[in-house]
Amino acid sequence: MAMLLLIGGACAVVFKRLKMPAAIGYIVSGIILSNYWSGESADTEMIVGFLADLGLVLMMFCIGMELNLKKLRKMGTFAMMVVMIQVPIMLTGGFIGGSLLGLDALQSIIFGAIISGSSTAVVTIVLAEQERISHADVETLIFITVIEDVAQVLIMSAVSPLMTGTDMDITGIIWMLITVIIFMVMAIGLGLMFIPRFLDYISDRFSTEALLILSLGLCFGLAYISVYIGMSMAIGAFLMGVIVSQSKQHKRIEHDIEPMKDVFMMMFFVSIGLLIKPSDIINNIGLILIIYAIYFVLKGGSVLIAYFVGNKPLRLSFYCSISLIAMGEFAFIISKEAFVHNIIDANFYAAVIGAALVSMIALPLFNRKVEAIADAFQVHTPQPIVNGFMKIAQTRSNFYSKLALATKETMANFRSRLASLYVTLVLVVIIQIVFVLITPGFADFINAHTPESISLYVTTSLVLLINFMVLVPILRLTVLNLMYLLRVFLDSERKAIAAGTGKPRPTLDRFLRFIMTVNNWFFIVLFDFAILFFTPNKIDILGHILVAVAGIAIIAFMEIWAYLRRS
Repeated sequence: MAMLLLIGGACAVVFKRLKMPAAIGYIVSGIILSNYWSGESADTEMIVGFLADLGLVLMMFCIGMELNLKKLRKMGTFAMMVVMIQVPIMLTGGFIGGSLLGLDALQSIIFGAIISGSSTAVVTIVLAEQERISHADVETLIFITVIEDVAQVLIMSAVSPLMTGTDMDITGIIWMLITVIIFMVMAIGLGLMFIPRFLDYISDRFSTEALLILSLGLCFGLAYISVYIGMSMAIGAFLMGVIVSQSKQHKRIEHDIEPMKDVFMMMFFVSIGLLIKPSDIINNIGLILIIYAIYFVLKGGSVLIAYFVGNKPLRLSFYCSISLIAMGEFAFIISKEAFVHNIIDANFYAAVIGAALVSMIALPLFNRKVEAIADAFQVHTPQPIVNGFMKIAQTRSNFYSKLALATKETMANFRSRLASLYVTLVLVVIIQIVFVLITPGFADFINAHTPESISLYVTTSLVLLINFMVLVPILRLTVLNLMYLLRVFLDSERKAIAAGTGKPRPTLDRFLRFIMTVNNWFFIVLFDFAILFFTPNKIDILGHILVAVAGIAIIAFMEIWAYLRRS
């Protein structure tokens, strides 16, 4: 224990002097102790593992307490929009990148989850040393990292039962989803109703020690329940942190827990280093750089897109996108869980940790040179590309200026429909990932319980038809939202032309009006067919056409039945 604390503290001091996060020093100390110190006893790994679990629980509890729900309602709209855009892009890009690296479906999902967040601690430290971004924009960036943590908790809630499970059959996945939803709804719903008031009552009538002990007891209690139902202890601790954050005494609780958290959190990062061999880092340096490159491109690109969509200046968008390129604490948590449960091997685990360390070390360097990088991009980018970007930016500005001509009610509905459209698109991606995972097992299950004359191809087509029908209500809402947005756009164009601020575009106007005259069901079926066709499966083009025809027949029957019932 003495060596752990001494070496960990020394490494933290060295890296702090180098203006690097202390977490890197703790991981390095773990690598040193595991590979170059002979004083390890048989119980060292068990003791460090236990202390690391304490550190993980306390760290997640404190991260949860940082999420102020009242502040989220006041200033979190833009930050939530950024996270809603970039996290699905990170997950999808991570899934595709993992597949290209030769990972299977579950490993690719885990990889997407690993790279989907940014480090709140590293980003906060780096932003404190710069003067390019205003205080309000810095607050927004930090808030984005906190909401990313929430998103990663939700992702972890979904994948942790898959990591601990022994199979991927349809019954297990459905039960997993139901369990996760019930647990989170009950924990947050009941917790927010009773626990903040209970803690306020305790603080008014009893000592600070009683408040602290009860808060920790609640934290570890919910962490235990989450483990009991097959989820990570980090999820329960985080949820209790969110609940306790609504108490009037949450600042006092956070202050009292901070010293304990720092010590035990060090153990968590040391435990990560204990699992790594320097040879694994050296032998996988190519994979480390590939993972970092995937993360850099996806994170920078997705944040840039989100800021651009939010009508922020291009240069500010670039600064903010660079400022978030440091893998978050969840990269260590999720990758360690995956490694412990044999989802990923030692080489890939070492590569992920190596890439996370590279991102943390590189961020301060990039941040110091971000203006020079932006200038270099502006000078050396081919002029046609620059002109294209400027044209897109001008189109965006024109769109927002025309939209400003709409009434407040229309603007509110527009934002609501736009958010709904994005949510439905994310749901489509999630549904398709689930069906990619369950289709082989589900088709085998149906095939095993049907006559021998029914082939596996037929049962796979049946699962594809189920997929088709599951997408129909979501795509219907998507098309309705698209049509509403088109109507608002055309109305804004008309008002801008009448006010003399817009130019008539008859060809585009005729095309959009033609689209709005087409029956919505045409687009629903077309989108559904396209999604299934490009989703990986073992059905040929003829099978896809037959599935679409069967789906159209079912939709027609349901519409006729609904019409007859109404009449």
